[in-house]
Parts: sequence; C-alpha cells; structure tokens
Amino acid sequence: LERIEEPSSAKTINVFSDPNVINRTVSHLSWHPDQGRKLAISYCCLEFQRAADNMSYDSYIWDMENPNQHETVIKPVSPLLCLEYNPKDSHILAGGCYNGQMGYWDTRKGGQAVEMPAIEVGHRDPVYKIIWLQSKTGTECFSASTDGQVLWWDI
Repeated sequence: LERIEEPSSAKTINVFSDPNVINRTVSHLSWHPDQGRKLAISYCCLEFQRAADNMSYDSYIWDMENPNQHETVIKPVSPLLCLEYNPKDSHILAGGCYNGQMGYWDTRKGGQAVEMPAIEVGHRDPVYKIIWLQSKTGTECFSASTDGQVLWWDI
C-alpha cells in the first residue's frame, strides 16, 4: 500500500481580543481547571513608561463559546502581568501586578480584588509569575518578580 501524506494544517477557531480602544499585550493565559470552558487572560502594556494615562488595567475571563463578549472583568489596582486559576478552588484567581502587589479574586464576588496585601509586604518590582502549590488547603502560592525574590503566600 502506498501511503499518502496529507499536509498538516492549523486553523484559528476563535479570537479573544482586548476589548479596550487602546489594545494591550496579552501577558498571561490561565485555563479554568474544572469546566474547561473558561480562559482568564491578563492584559497590560509592557512598555510601562509609554502607557497612556487613560489605559485600562482591566483583565478578563472569557467563555470559550462566546468570544465576542467577556464573561467577567477583573479590576486590579495596577496592570496584571499574570493571572492564575487556583486548581483546588476554580472561583479563586491570583494575579501579579506591575507595582509588585499580589491580588486575589473570587469570581463569585465580582471583579474587585477580595484581598490585596499591602505594597510593603509585596515585591519591589513587577510580579511576572504565580504558581499555586499542591497543598492540603489549596490556599498557598508562590510569586516571582524581577526583584530577585520568590514570595510564599497563604491566602
């Protein structure tokens, strides 16, 4: 038998664009751990010194079935560089901000942060990465920053 190889192809299924007038960079993606239908996307301007004064800090949760309208607006106090679902409680997200703060959101309570620890106990530089620990409580995470530190948090 002669084997005929078909060329591989990839196609775009949906596009989840920044809904703001001034488009920003997608800085992080986090897939919903339970339903697999939601995607948390953090948006920010990575050229912080050139960011417009009226640039939005908002990030969004999108439903995969509806790319035309975000489901939830996440409202940080500073642009989010990362946003990560908690694998043990999918209503909870942790986000790392440009100003060095860590924030926690509960989607059942809307888009405002449930907790935002004081800037004095956070990083001195932007938070670029957050990972949740596989602990018994499911409330611990690490944050990493360009300040050379990794902080261990328990929300």
